Amino acid sequence: MLKLFAVAVCAAVLAACGGGGDKTPKPVVVVQPAYKMTETAVGTGRAAVAGDLVTFTYVGYLYDSTKSDFKGEKIESSVDIGTTFTATVGVGLMLTGWDQTLIGMQAGGKRTAIMPANLAYGANTRDAQTVNNIKYAAITANAPLVYDFVMVNVSPQVVIPNVPATDLKTIDVTTGTGTAVVSGQTVSVRYTGWLYDGTRSTFKGAKFDDNTATGDTLLQFVTGGTGVISGFSTGVIGMQLNGTRTIIIPANLAYGATAKAGNARYGVAIPANSALVFDVTLVSSP
Repeated sequence: MLKLFAVAVCAAVLAACGGGGDKTPKPVVVVQPAYKMTETAVGTGRAAVAGDLVTFTYVGYLYDSTKSDFKGEKIESSVDIGTTFTATVGVGLMLTGWDQTLIGMQAGGKRTAIMPANLAYGANTRDAQTVNNIKYAAITANAPLVYDFVMVNVSPQVVIPNVPATDLKTIDVTTGTGTAVVSGQTVSVRYTGWLYDGTRSTFKGAKFDDNTATGDTLLQFVTGGTGVISGFSTGVIGMQLNGTRTIIIPANLAYGATAKAGNARYGVAIPANSALVFDVTLVSSP
């Protein structure tokens, strides 16, 4: 799981009874298993190395030493919700245990890993949760975990020669009506965002975010301001009501050297120094 995943931290203590009614709290000591990786199926093709873009599925369990497979209650699963997870491997964007296990995997390969807490969520905790009517157990502090992984795809994360270096590029797909937007105006938009891929004619790689689904909230911001990334904020200037524009944003006008998590709906992270592509429709303006 991406390290940007937010968790609550708590300290668990166990009260020990002593003479004279004195009770001194003692920290709970969780016995940690050693890291162990078992390869249950060998895939084919490129073996993942640090820096590669990998797509995979995962199922996570609490570690249970009483079980023959050490799998206790389920804590999370991309399989249950019918999706995959895509991120750059070996660069610290995921749990250390995930990086350690995914390195060397090939498409179609399957691995199971037992992870001590220091390779998983450490002292962090997460409450029990229900996703798509499926209940998942809570993650307690210093909990060792077990994960099943299936690799779907491995591709090298290369620097594409025609990634825009410093210049913003806009393409009007549909011209709207009315007065064109100027800097300093408040606008509301629908958008879809992709990682830039210079090998494609549309330059649209993996989708990482959108607000186009039924019930999604419009994105509202001040043009030329700081509420959104610079390239997005300035890229809509000149649009007209109900117009649609494609905006190609170089990394220096996006998130720069900072990696970001994408929308959980798509499970695609934004690597550091990524150029981005957005389709934007202007829904309202002054």
